[in-house]
Amino acid sequence: MVKRSKKSKSKRVTLRQKHKVQRKVKEHHRKKRKEAKKAGKAGQRRKVEKDPGIPNEWPFKEQELKALEARRAQALQELELKKQARKERAQKRKAGLLEDEDIASLASAASAQGSEFAAKENAPLLVAKINDHSERSFYKELVKVIEASDVIVEVLDARDPLGTRCIDMEKMVRKADPSKRIVLLLNKIGIMT
Repeated sequence: MVKRSKKSKSKRVTLRQKHKVQRKVKEHHRKKRKEAKKAGKAGQRRKVEKDPGIPNEWPFKEQELKALEARRAQALQELELKKQARKERAQKRKAGLLEDEDIASLASAASAQGSEFAAKENAPLLVAKINDHSERSFYKELVKVIEASDVIVEVLDARDPLGTRCIDMEKMVRKADPSKRIVLLLNKIGIMT
């Protein structure tokens, strides 16, 4: 008989057991829904359980209660301030008056958005420069690979062999060394760009 490790217990479950648990859960939910429906028709409502609060034996209970009360008071105060500010803004809007600060803040926000937009407009130029640099580095790497290799394998898409064939690269290979072999490999996995 094989000894089982007491340190780590595997959480693997057979499919039979998994489906059994799912079935039991489904039945339980159905039973609860049925009871709730029956209670709703009879006019009974399930009692909402109240928060039991902090137990009496809890250490530092008074401190915790005071901190909780302070947090509640702070939240209420912030809510009241927001409400008051909203009312003031609504009254100003009704009167048609906007303070200079509001206009200044709107102007600064608009200028910030304008500068962001201008930066985004100039971004494609930077991307084009980066792509140009990467093409040059790719070309250098390609030349190194061609010089180092004896056989060049060119993968072509079987659905469009002429479209995926790179004639410029083949010319480079022939120019570098006419004795190098170029193997054309037809493949139907995906079109390569």
